[in-house]
Amino acid sequence: MKKTWVKGLSLSLCTVMVASGLVACTSEKEAAPSTNSITTNKPATAAGSSKISEKEREVKVTFPEHPNQPVKNFALVQQEIFNQTNIKLKFENVPNSNYNDKKKTLLATNNLPDIIEINMSDVNNFASTGVFVPLLQYMNKGLMPNFKKFWDQNPDMAKMTANGELYGFPAVGRNELKNGFGPVIRTDLLKKHNLATPKTFDELLTVLTELKKIYPDSTPFSVRKGSGPIHQLFKTMAYPLGSGVGTGTGIYFDKDVGGGQYVYGPATSQFKDVLAFFNKAFTSGVLDKDYAVATQQQWTEKLTSGKSFFFFDNSGFALDYTKQLQKAVPDGNFQIIPIPANASGKARAEYYATTLTDKMYAISSKAKDPETLIKLIDWMYTEKASNLMSYGVEGVHHTLDEKGQPKLKSDYVLKFKDGQPTAFYAMYSDLGSGKLSFTPWFANMDPQVQVEKLTGSWSAEHETYWKTVAEDKAYHDPYIDPPLTIEETARVKEILAPLNTMLEQEYDKFIMGVKKIDEYDAIMKKARDTGGSELEKIYNGALARLSQKK
Repeated sequence: MKKTWVKGLSLSLCTVMVASGLVACTSEKEAAPSTNSITTNKPATAAGSSKISEKEREVKVTFPEHPNQPVKNFALVQQEIFNQTNIKLKFENVPNSNYNDKKKTLLATNNLPDIIEINMSDVNNFASTGVFVPLLQYMNKGLMPNFKKFWDQNPDMAKMTANGELYGFPAVGRNELKNGFGPVIRTDLLKKHNLATPKTFDELLTVLTELKKIYPDSTPFSVRKGSGPIHQLFKTMAYPLGSGVGTGTGIYFDKDVGGGQYVYGPATSQFKDVLAFFNKAFTSGVLDKDYAVATQQQWTEKLTSGKSFFFFDNSGFALDYTKQLQKAVPDGNFQIIPIPANASGKARAEYYATTLTDKMYAISSKAKDPETLIKLIDWMYTEKASNLMSYGVEGVHHTLDEKGQPKLKSDYVLKFKDGQPTAFYAMYSDLGSGKLSFTPWFANMDPQVQVEKLTGSWSAEHETYWKTVAEDKAYHDPYIDPPLTIEETARVKEILAPLNTMLEQEYDKFIMGVKKIDEYDAIMKKARDTGGSELEKIYNGALARLSQKK
């Protein structure tokens, strides 16, 4: 469950996409950091110059390179940025799979590029070392007029500060469609075998058990990414099942507890119920026996070959997996269903962040002339720059309609009709655009939908998918954690190291039935005593402190 703030109907896939190129959605309005649109300024410029930099300048930028969207250095968008600003962006990318490790090394050694993609964990862990340029002084001097509009309209941006200072420009989405982790099932099999769509998690297990009887060689419920400090099972399903694990720390905000407060999930009786659900799924043969070691490739193969019938994960995969499945099973259809009710009778789930995301762009404290870099990024929060960085060059790759909204040119888009892994990712890679590139104010889903429709990939399944998600009242916007002090950050890190190690050794024993579920009571107590209770106190105290400042 992600802890980020989103506002307005924007249903994002993005993460959907981030994992695999797969879905599409529609978007009509121009987006801003809130549901209202923003009037942006002309780019800030250097004195005596019509461009941001008087002289040509090369700026090094590092962000993760996703396998779906290979990075082309000085691609079409970056060429136009150079034409308009005199700044040449040189991307020094790191593969997505080991970006976090590389980033930590760069931060720990203060060996940063001019601009680097970070998140709040990096801010909490490294801002106090002086590796990032603090930004609020520049905003107060009027050097960030375009970003300030976002700051003023999004109060929750204050949660992205540390000790009252902002150390990175948050990446903001434009009218992204919303979705999140959700239940996806072979609806063709439900219809074929006259099985009702499950409305509770107990009914879900009953349906999957019945499918296992009908197809004894199948693996009805498959999972990707297996184990770790926090299982993918827990990341995707613990919250809907009644507990939660946050962003891998175990601490999460629960709106249903005490009027809304932070809870250390693994130390609660509700988490015991989560383990009981997975234990029942495993011992009945419904859950993949290899869940703890399954890779994403193995997961995909099981789903698209017809061996697996259900997953609870990034639900946007349903659209692409249906296409792949139909090569083997012509009538096969994966489709999302409404979030089932848990043991407490509640149906709940979180959207992905679609307006205020969990990534930021920080400027190295060693960067030459940081004011120019600040002006550059601030310019990227203008509509003109966002159009360029999301849709390509006006008149070449897109035009503006009568409402001033970008519309991709079909002659350009159709060059990528057979692009891999999808047409829109191939186009984004060619342009150097979109959410997976260096784009502080990005439109991701709207250009994707345009590509899907222009290339003929949009289908009735897309319409059903987005309608189901939009009408499901179980979803709510994600939460951003409150900022912690330097001391609190250090203490949280100190608590989590032994706590995660202890719990990681226990989870599979309960899921696989090596230990009886009732034995988890002792683990819960140990988790609370080892630091779970203190984590709750730290986070709830930080939330109260932030509320008092408002």
